Amino acid sequence: MLLATDKRESIFQWQVTPAYRDLLLSPEGLRLDGWLSSGAAQKVKHGPHRTVYRVDLPGLSFYLKHNRLPNTRAWLRGLLRPSKARLEYDRAMDVAARGVPTITPLGIGETHGWKPGESWLITLALEDCEPLSSFLESTLPGFPLARQTRLRQRIATALATLIARMHDAGIWHNDLHAGNLLICVEKDDLPALFLVDLHAVRIGRPLGWRASRANLVLLNHWFSMRANRADRLRFWKGYCRARADSGTVPFLAVLGLNRRDDHRLAKELERLTWKSNLRFWRNRDRRCLVNNRYYQKLIRKESDGLPGIDGMIATDLDRQAMQALLTSPQEPFRQAGTVLLKDSRSSTVTAMALPVNDILCPVIYKRFIGTRHWRDWLADLLRRLPALSSWINGHGLRERCLPSPRPLAAFRSYEGLSNLDGYLLTVKIPDAVDLHRFVAGLGRLPPLECRAALRHSIDQLARLVREMHRRRASHRDLKAVNILVQRPKADFPKLNVDFGPFWLIDLVGVRFHRWLSNGRKVKNLARLHASFHAHPGLTRSDKLRFLRVYLQWGLFGRSEWKIWWREIEKATLAKVARNQRSGRPLA
Repeated sequence: MLLATDKRESIFQWQVTPAYRDLLLSPEGLRLDGWLSSGAAQKVKHGPHRTVYRVDLPGLSFYLKHNRLPNTRAWLRGLLRPSKARLEYDRAMDVAARGVPTITPLGIGETHGWKPGESWLITLALEDCEPLSSFLESTLPGFPLARQTRLRQRIATALATLIARMHDAGIWHNDLHAGNLLICVEKDDLPALFLVDLHAVRIGRPLGWRASRANLVLLNHWFSMRANRADRLRFWKGYCRARADSGTVPFLAVLGLNRRDDHRLAKELERLTWKSNLRFWRNRDRRCLVNNRYYQKLIRKESDGLPGIDGMIATDLDRQAMQALLTSPQEPFRQAGTVLLKDSRSSTVTAMALPVNDILCPVIYKRFIGTRHWRDWLADLLRRLPALSSWINGHGLRERCLPSPRPLAAFRSYEGLSNLDGYLLTVKIPDAVDLHRFVAGLGRLPPLECRAALRHSIDQLARLVREMHRRRASHRDLKAVNILVQRPKADFPKLNVDFGPFWLIDLVGVRFHRWLSNGRKVKNLARLHASFHAHPGLTRSDKLRFLRVYLQWGLFGRSEWKIWWREIEKATLAKVARNQRSGRPLA
């Protein structure tokens, strides 16, 4: 390696591979400005703490990571440890020396002197690679079904081999998930995996079972929500086989030979992963309420006769368009030609378009009509406002991998202590109708096609409600109009479990629980059942089919289904009677 120092010695000093010194550095330092002006460099990630560029030059492609110190805490940490670029550079060299596939560093730049500052890391680009997370969620679903199955199985085996080799080499990754693994599919559909984002790596002696299990739980956070049980079991078998063959951990050498221990440890890993996931979700539920690289606060104080504004916004929503909306929040509802999707005494809903990531995106704009009576004003002091509840709950459902439109902004207008109106912006689900219209549309199909489509939809909806409850979420207003169904021809994202084209909306009534009681589950199911009470298109057999799938009848026995049936029926009749007394429709 060659040490190269900027002419501005007080700024950066560079350490680069000699073969690339003249290509990367000029007498003034890094050639980034020239690469940006010529179009050779493209920004691929940006945030307050770091920016990542991809640079394509003749004969060389590489990534350039610019690490910054965005706050006092980061600056103080820089006093006690090397720069992030130095940490990742050294660990990449150590990981590669231990035989684990990873990135190849070409150079680093650090602030010259004792004061902590910005740093740069240059790494060789791995061609035809992409993050494993995006490959599994976006690329793989586009392949033919047979190829998807073959690749999923091979990826599970290849990942097991990589993680086993990593643990045998004494490598612990504090942020081990699918986004920090790169995949390249070589000829004959053989996947090659590489470990990246190495500043969170610790290197030492080969990992024992306790440390290995903790790292596997970290990895399983992502895969437990997105990979099926068969692929997770295939990974576990491959991991145990690879660790036993290496012989570095004597306890693991018996795995694969003693089937009872093998299955016991697999169940233990799944149980610990689930407990860790629940803690992880609870910790992230309030992330959407603070300033970070994903969300920012909206604040406008009362002035010049304008009401005050406060709320939250996604950082990739166009700020100029949002500023125009904040100036007159009710204007979209008044414009000529506006079609109102809903207009009631409590809320008004319309569709519009706003730039998101510089792309015009269809959005749903909802106004929650504010204080109408002194009781509403008093209640606003004691409860979370509907727009903010929908914002928090929408992000909470998405954190739990449950299908809900992405919230883009939530804010309220106020004067003094009085709340005027609340507003919510969410991404619009294309080609979607509510569940009632969807079931009515099935009636227009030939009888055999209608019955097959209805049964398939019942299975998918039951899985969705079951997973919502399993992930400790409830929806007290789980009625048919609050479930959207995307038409089969639409291109909707694949989710971890086959929930089909169903989406949960109107999330004011969503709650997240440490423990979800059966009584609350019954109330949710009864609210959904009330939407189809005495519906001519659904038979008692259809409703029993839904309950059987929800209870996983056959996997865990019959689960006392008759008790559930009677409780749901009792709660449904009570709901029907309440709505009849108040004159409110059931759906």
